[in-house]
Amino acid sequence: MLKIWCFIILILFVAKGHAHNPQVSTISIIQNENKKWSVFITAPLYTCQLAIKEKYPDMNLDSISPFEMQKLILDLVKNNLKINGDDNLKLINDKVQLTHETSIFFDINNDHFLPTAISFTAFSKLYNHFTLLKIVSKTEKEITYILNTENKFNFRKMSETRSNAFNLYWLILPLIIVILIFFKKYHSKRYSK
Repeated sequence: MLKIWCFIILILFVAKGHAHNPQVSTISIIQNENKKWSVFITAPLYTCQLAIKEKYPDMNLDSISPFEMQKLILDLVKNNLKINGDDNLKLINDKVQLTHETSIFFDINNDHFLPTAISFTAFSKLYNHFTLLKIVSKTEKEITYILNTENKFNFRKMSETRSNAFNLYWLILPLIIVILIFFKKYHSKRYSK
């Protein structure tokens, strides 16, 4: 009886156990001490393969070399990453590390760069996928954001003045409504006598 229970538990672990979550990828845009920016993307290799298969349905991924796989993943990432809406942004010193958790690295060749709008749609067609975005600047506050289907895998940083004005609007609006209600009641009582 013990052997049967052990076998059932083993089957449950094999059926439910996962070494990673293929629905999650990360993208980090980090400024170093020389004020140069780098991009680091990590995703399970399986996620990258699914995205490539989505783009090239007739391609047999089992028959391509690791070098070709690196090139396909790099092209997938570079073609689907838009920073500040700039299609001509130079991404240099690129590297792809193919492992169970694939890593993609590159530098941004722009001295006057500040990421304010990010679009990363490389994995957007995959079921229930989301990307964790982190922007780390030497001069700005660190930003953490989730890119998913609800926001169409887009991030736009609101300026502080617009954000503060928006918050101030929501504070003043109820006050104006209360004043108008009070004025209407007071005004109607005054003329009803």
